[in-house]
Amino acid sequence: MRRRPLALAALALTLAGGCLKIPTEESKSPETGSEGQASLVSWPGAAVDKLYKEGEVRTYTMMQSGKPIGTSWGRYEGPVAGEPGHFRFATRIELRPPGRDGKPAEPLRSSGEIIVDARGDLVRGFERSNAAELRFERKGDALHFTSGRERDEITYRNGDAFMAFSAIFHEELMFGLRRLAPGELSWRLVSLSGSMPTEWTATLTIPDPQSPGQATVKTNLGETIQLRDGRIEKVQIEADDVEIQTPVKPPPWPDWQIEGPPVLSYSPPPGAKFIRREVELPGRPGEPALAGEVLLPPGKGPFPGALLLPGTGQQDRFGFAGPPPVDLGSHSISDAMAEAGFAVLRFDERGFGSSAEGPISYLGQLEDARRALRTLLVQDEVDPDRIVLVGHGEGGWKALQLAAEDPSVKAVALLAAPGRPYEQILRSQSEAALQAVPPQLRDDARKSQEKTLQALKTGHGVPPELAAQALWIKEILQVSPEALVAGGDAPLWIAQGDKDFEVDPRRDPQELMKLAKRRKRKAELRPFSDLDHLFKPEPNDSNPSRYLDAARTVDHAFLGQLTTWLLGQVNAPAAPAKPRGK
Repeated sequence: MRRRPLALAALALTLAGGCLKIPTEESKSPETGSEGQASLVSWPGAAVDKLYKEGEVRTYTMMQSGKPIGTSWGRYEGPVAGEPGHFRFATRIELRPPGRDGKPAEPLRSSGEIIVDARGDLVRGFERSNAAELRFERKGDALHFTSGRERDEITYRNGDAFMAFSAIFHEELMFGLRRLAPGELSWRLVSLSGSMPTEWTATLTIPDPQSPGQATVKTNLGETIQLRDGRIEKVQIEADDVEIQTPVKPPPWPDWQIEGPPVLSYSPPPGAKFIRREVELPGRPGEPALAGEVLLPPGKGPFPGALLLPGTGQQDRFGFAGPPPVDLGSHSISDAMAEAGFAVLRFDERGFGSSAEGPISYLGQLEDARRALRTLLVQDEVDPDRIVLVGHGEGGWKALQLAAEDPSVKAVALLAAPGRPYEQILRSQSEAALQAVPPQLRDDARKSQEKTLQALKTGHGVPPELAAQALWIKEILQVSPEALVAGGDAPLWIAQGDKDFEVDPRRDPQELMKLAKRRKRKAELRPFSDLDHLFKPEPNDSNPSRYLDAARTVDHAFLGQLTTWLLGQVNAPAAPAKPRGK
């Protein structure tokens, strides 16, 4: 899959990220080149500590169609104290994505640091924004990445190239370290921003033999880089009308600081009456070990039981997900049910919290939900004849499946659950995301999205950055909401916030109601004004960045209506079962 140019990709948001690439120590430029440029050398290369004066700042402005879209800074900090032969370099990035309705968007800021040895090889460093932090450290022939709960490693050897997203200073640093002569260049790049390693090729020419310090580098990504004495003067990306250059009057080194992402932690609400007990979720051989906890109200019971099934299955028992760290609010829902008198089971999804890693599979997560229900049913304090399921997002589909399989389920609450097949949801979300892409690029972006969707449906040609989620998406694309609603009799409570951008608040709940009516299944629809997909108050337009606001909490009125309905279902006289298929 072709990688997009750096500045444009950062602003488009829906396109694959890309960046200028850095050569390896092993891929030297040839001594001779074409067109009579034999023996010319554009830049002889310099030692790490000789490229810049200590504290020197390099600045690069990014323009698209003549409008500023961002600034990238780099600074040589000097030798690392107490580490002979190690040198520190810092970066700051500020991107300005397009706003909506004529309003400027908040700038996207990040900071980074790399420490290199005397050869210019990476030792360690980090990339940080207010939403996420990625740390990396070299150990032997591997580069280890750590981001929150996630850990990864890739091969890295002496001379390998490296660059963080939009950190143009890293590119210039590499050029300055190497001897540059005319000819074909081919280098391996290791991304410091979490992307897959890639190969970069280019051709270096010297336009004027009388000024060998000036060189032009044309890359396989459609970028034309102008160098002077090993430093970047200008980058042009003609196809996207993007230009990056060193300004005559550069803005100073930023005075803003990036503190990094918040650390999420859970504590019961003030005055909570329930107690918590750790449990394991027994499974079959080969299934990942799952851990969770049961919330028990005061008293001896037996209590009605409740199981919360969250959305995409990528969070811990409290609803903490990421990176970047985000509180999806699941703990507020489970806490409220426990306070209302339910024995509640909540668990860490595979790979989160105390649960073991496992394939990211929708069918696997559905089996995890079955394990959770079985675990809830055998708790001594739980009345197995009074069980309710609460499914949020795609968790609603799992709740419908479990209710169809187990008659002990007396009611199902569907919170912002999709009412249409998942392919329709993906297409709607993709079309909405395209509105953030410059109009002249939307056709190409739409074609890229369609190609990606077809790859996910077939499992062939899946982009590397989506490989981990490919199985999950392929499986959920085959789920039929109509078949799920038709599969059980338990009453449904369909809740929907009108500020939801993940499902359509006008279409999806109505589709669920239509399916329930068609099957003569009891269902209630409860719309909630000014609540988002997480059922948190949202006075403005909801978007992913709003999820990062840890101060926002699940709406109390919504929680009250949810628990009232659930209690009404488990305390109501049992109704005679309806014949299936009628």
